[in-house]
Parts: sequence; C-alpha cells; structure tokens
Amino acid sequence: MTVSFSISSACVGKKGPGTNSVGAVRLRGERDDDVLVVGDIDDAKSYSAMSPRKGVKRYYSDLYYHVEIEDLRPGQEYSYECLLLTKDDMSSQQYLRQDKSSKEMDHASVMARSDILTFTTPPAPGQWYASGRAIKFAVLGDLAAREHSRKTIRHLDHQSKSANAILFAGDLAYPSKDHENWDKWMDMMSERDFFSSIPTQIALGNHDLDTYKGGWNYTNNESIEIALAYEHRFQMPQIRPPIRELASLTGFTEDGQPKDFLPYEYGNAYYSFTFGPSKHIVLSSFSSFREGSLQHDWLLSELKSVDRSVTPWLIVMLHCPLYTTFKTHRKEIFITEARAILEPLFVDYTVNFVIAGHIHAYMRTHPMAFSRRNPRGPIHIIQGNGGKAVGQSYYNETAEEWVDVRDQSQYGYGTLELFNNTHAKWRWIKTGYDEGGEFETDLSLHDEILVRNQLYVEEMMSMNNEDEDY
Repeated sequence: MTVSFSISSACVGKKGPGTNSVGAVRLRGERDDDVLVVGDIDDAKSYSAMSPRKGVKRYYSDLYYHVEIEDLRPGQEYSYECLLLTKDDMSSQQYLRQDKSSKEMDHASVMARSDILTFTTPPAPGQWYASGRAIKFAVLGDLAAREHSRKTIRHLDHQSKSANAILFAGDLAYPSKDHENWDKWMDMMSERDFFSSIPTQIALGNHDLDTYKGGWNYTNNESIEIALAYEHRFQMPQIRPPIRELASLTGFTEDGQPKDFLPYEYGNAYYSFTFGPSKHIVLSSFSSFREGSLQHDWLLSELKSVDRSVTPWLIVMLHCPLYTTFKTHRKEIFITEARAILEPLFVDYTVNFVIAGHIHAYMRTHPMAFSRRNPRGPIHIIQGNGGKAVGQSYYNETAEEWVDVRDQSQYGYGTLELFNNTHAKWRWIKTGYDEGGEFETDLSLHDEILVRNQLYVEEMMSMNNEDEDY
C-alpha cells in the first residue's frame, strides 16, 4: 500500500526536499506497536508548468510524497499519521524505506504532521473480511470540481462507511490549461474523510493528459510533456517506473484530444491489483494496446496468470468504453480498436465487468459479447456522470438490444458489492438533494441488478432456470 500526501514547498526551506526532508508515515494496528515507515530521501515529487493566469508565468506544484508500506496485516484497521522529517546527518542508505521505531523520532525533527487518520487494509487474495460482510467498491468517472461534482462527493462521503475502495474511471480534475484546477480538485477531495481513509485506484483519462491548452497551435510540431500532474500527484501499484516521451502537438485535435496512441507506458498508465476475491486490471486507453505493444503483452500475461479459484471476480477499468449507446466519441480509435483488440480477450478470459467513463452519461449493458447478449460475456458500464457534465444524445432513439439501462440526464456514481464467489450487486446512485439539503432517498437509487458470476452462470442456470437476475 502507498500513502500519498503533499505539502507546500515553502515548508521545506531553501535547501529543498532532496537535502533536508523526507516523507514518513507512522502507523499503529490493532495488535501492533507504533511503526515509523520512512520513504526514500529523494521521494518528494514536484513539477512546474506554464500558467495561463495573468501576471503569473509559471505554476509551481506542492511537494508530493508517496510512502510505500509493506507487510501490513490483511483486513485490519490502522491509524496513521503523515510526517515530514528532517535530519542533518541522514543519508539515503540510512533511511531508504526502513521501518523505524517511534523512539527514533527523537533523533529527527518533525517539520510538519497531519491529523491522525485511519484506513483498513484489503483482505488477503482469495479471502473475505473476517466479519463476513460484502466487499464494496464505489465507482466514479469524469468528476471535475463543479457544483454537481461536490454533490456527488458529499453523497459518497455520506455512504463511505460501507465502501472499501474507490475506483476512478479517469478524467479527474479537468485542469485545461491551469494546474491550479488540480489543486482545487485535490482540495475538494481532501475535504471529505473518505479520501484519506479508503484506498483509491485511478485510470488515465484524456483530460488527465494535461493537453487541453486553450490558445495553443496544434498545427505546429512543438513537443509537450503529457500526464505531468497525473504522474507526480499519484502513485498506483506500478509494474515499473513510467516511460513518458514528449508528444507532438500535431498528434492532438484542436480541443486537445489525442488522435492516436501516445508514448506513455507503465507508471500510473496501466497496472493491476488484487482486493480479496477480486482481481483488477486497470488499462490505459491512450497507450497502445495493439498486438505486440508493451501494454498488450502485459495484459495478456496478466489475464493468463489470474487464478479464478482464488480471485473469482475479474474487473477491468479503463477510461474509454468498448460499447456506447451515445453519439459522442463513438468513432475514436480508443473505442473502435478496443472493441476489436480487447473484447476477444475479455470474452475468452471471462471478465465480469468492464468499467469506463469518458462519455458524460450512464449506461449498463446486459452480459454481452460481440454486439450480442451472451450470459458468459462481460457487463459493460459507462459511469461518466460524476459531475463534469451530462446531456449526451443517444445514437438511436431505441436502445440497442444489448443495453439494459441508459441515462443521459442524471449525475451520480456506482457501487459494486461482491457477496461471495458467485453473486454481486451493481447499483447506480443518482446524486441529488431536496431543499433542506437532505438526500432524496426516493430518487437516489436509479439502477440496481443482482449479478451472477459469468464463470458459473451455466451451472447456476441449470440449477434454477426461473431466476431472473444475471
């Protein structure tokens, strides 16, 4: 697990983070003494970028610390505190990701510290929580930091005690040409307790590339650095460090949308993780997944290695959907080639859910394969109505036969609950308030379906042919 936090560069002094400060996390479990986990002396990340604000030439980010914590007990609650330490005689060898007892705090000066917070670790692979409760994921996409975004976050915070992890399907902050919009988004999220207490996994969205620069000339051959904030502010379970080459402006449309796959591999672009009985594969819609590419080879290796007797649920998340019932984006190669290249893999390896965003609307399909309903195929979900916008037009007035539920007008988020190896429940929750500021309980639940694991669907159907759930 990685604990990430930030601090203003003004707090570390003129020498900078590489010479006089180091990020650390002090934590305590139910059966453990205090442990101080100290990050690499060079772990602090910061960046600068051109600023569109009048009188401001460059934007300078905060310092971001990502402290990796190993050997945590599965399914256990920990209290933790983020610290910024300084020690004049420390060396990278002395403090390189070592566990330090709390007594050694006497030898280091605490420059800054957070409140005491809590998190609960996932169950071990293939295991469930000891209490027997369901495992629940909250699913968001295309959030931004607008009025409806805040309503969604407030609603999610109200429900957060029952969620065990958050899955973001990309397009987080919508920074456009202003990196201070990233700060506003982070501030909005930090106002809610769940962002510091629930593990969060993110997928790369096109707006997370930081290529939407108003006033730029996309016809010249100027090169830009992509995903600058995305790689500095977050740290997902990396396969290996990111490979990010400069991208030419000619590779983008006038509104900053990529025309083709980008030179961005590993890092936060694509990765996988296990959460109890579920295996999660997070893909990059904007890194090549054509046959022979790094991402395609890695994906194929991941799919082959999944042991469904240990993790019976297999969930894929990426920003651009494979299927859509809406007009917008449907001809982009990130959708058409995903359907041609990735869908055969998802069907062959019995992926249960394919979660996406990108389109500012909601859609859930029946289990399907190759444009037809198929009880063994994945359920495709577009959860792109977090808060940026809604109002997408349908491609056909009548929904395609593989669409079960679609909506173009409501904001919201989803939840996915895993009850056991064979059954799960998906909900789409509309976010809204009445005049008194309370949740509209009669309107909040907009879609709900009990799902049977496609691995066992034929067996279960033979046992009970009258069931109407999936």
